[in-house]
Amino acid sequence: MPIYLGYTGEKMFNPLKMAGDMKGMEKMLKPALEKFINDSGFVKKSELKKLEERIKKLEREILKKD
Repeated sequence: MPIYLGYTGEKMFNPLKMAGDMKGMEKMLKPALEKFINDSGFVKKSELKKLEERIKKLEREILKKD
């Protein structure tokens, strides 16, 4: 939002106000972005490693039984 200076009526850019607006947009968009990421099949690297370790463990158990 512009700031008006004194009697001249000139507009001045306010970077602090813009930073606050961007923070508000981030708060608004973050839940939508997280929902998109979850729905589209993206997986966190830490979760993927846990699943890979679990698969390896199950494969070892299956091979031991044979």
